[in-house]
Amino acid sequence: MRKLLIPAILGFCWTPLYSEETVVIPDFRPAKVELTTNGATAPSGITNRIPDGMTTDLPVETDPNFRLNKIYTYLNDPEKNRPPKDNAMLVYEAKYWNHGAVLEKDKQAKKGNIFVINWQNDGRPENLTVRLDYRQANTRERVMTKTQEYRNFEGYEKTVIKVTGDEYLRGGVVNSWRISIVRDGKIVAQEKSFIW
Repeated sequence: MRKLLIPAILGFCWTPLYSEETVVIPDFRPAKVELTTNGATAPSGITNRIPDGMTTDLPVETDPNFRLNKIYTYLNDPEKNRPPKDNAMLVYEAKYWNHGAVLEKDKQAKKGNIFVINWQNDGRPENLTVRLDYRQANTRERVMTKTQEYRNFEGYEKTVIKVTGDEYLRGGVVNSWRISIVRDGKIVAQEKSFIW
């Protein structure tokens, strides 16, 4: 009898908690909202906005012949990015980037952010620049730039750009970045970090 009585009492107490709502929620969709200002228009198209911390930016003119296939970032700082001991691949990667550092000043010079950029040019040979724009933790909105030039280049390339040594020790960890391929002063391909 108790087994039947307890569920009946609990069921009676819980019913008000699960009752259906009788309040009608109005159907609101942003597309149905009328403009409140006479003559107001919505922004048209995508504008080329200059990133915060930069006074000017290169124009973007994308070209399907240029591709940034994969961008790999690595933080080479054992205090902030210690690989687990049981993962041999991650332990080796730290040793790979620190190869040759014997003295403490050598190890400090290799600390920092490392960007490995795999990209390609499927078109004709051209003069290109791989450009890294980045912001660091201690420099806030100031944007720094590193570049690497390629003359008469076509095909596939792996570019390594490092923010290490004094740049890293003074500026801190790279928080946001944009990697672009530049041809004749115009960005033809680019990839950005989430918070760029």
